[in-house]
Amino acid sequence: MDALDHTIIACLTEDGRMPYSRIADEAGVATTTVHQRVKRLTERGIILGTRVKVDWEALGLPVTAVISVTAPDDRPLKDVAEGLRSIPYVYSCYAVTGEFDLLVMVRARSSNHLGDLLEEIRQHAPGRTRAIVVLATYFEGRLPTLEG
Repeated sequence: MDALDHTIIACLTEDGRMPYSRIADEAGVATTTVHQRVKRLTERGIILGTRVKVDWEALGLPVTAVISVTAPDDRPLKDVAEGLRSIPYVYSCYAVTGEFDLLVMVRARSSNHLGDLLEEIRQHAPGRTRAIVVLATYFEGRLPTLEG
């Protein structure tokens, strides 16, 4: 990957629907060059798709929580994660090191709804849990530096 690929990825990370002509203007290349590069990055599996940024509050899901989960010893983490995937308000699940096994990100309608979600999570992973409620989001989905 070169600097142009990094520029294209940065633009698409900011706005997955950004027109190739605008990316081309920012990068100082032809639109066809951007199109070819995006196609190649997609074929190589570097670009996996585009995402929509959502106003969670407008969707009625203003509560964000990070839930640490200890998985049962008798079940592989992947199986526990698949069970958590069945909960529609769980939007990310990571295997982590440290005191807990999984880090689960959820969106909820209210604190009462979050309590219900915690109970549902405990059905899939009946170990220890710890919930941290997000008070404010200053930024998210930021692209780390790709160069160097």
